[in-house]
Amino acid sequence: MISNYDRIFREIQIEARRASLDLGIDPQVLERLTMEIVELEDRHRISHIHGIKKQMRALIENTAVGQGREESERD
Repeated sequence: MISNYDRIFREIQIEARRASLDLGIDPQVLERLTMEIVELEDRHRISHIHGIKKQMRALIENTAVGQGREESERD
């Protein structure tokens, strides 16, 4: 029997691979970002996190900046 976590993570991996083709981003980067957002949302659900939208925006922006750096280093 597969755990709920394993099933959800597998779905995230599948969608990350699919999205990576359209976005031109490493699927592992998308997986990591998604898992960080899920973790943040889970912590917010348990105990209110002040400025959660700002923290999520920062996660996304940091990932985008990191991807931009990696692309420029490859060129």
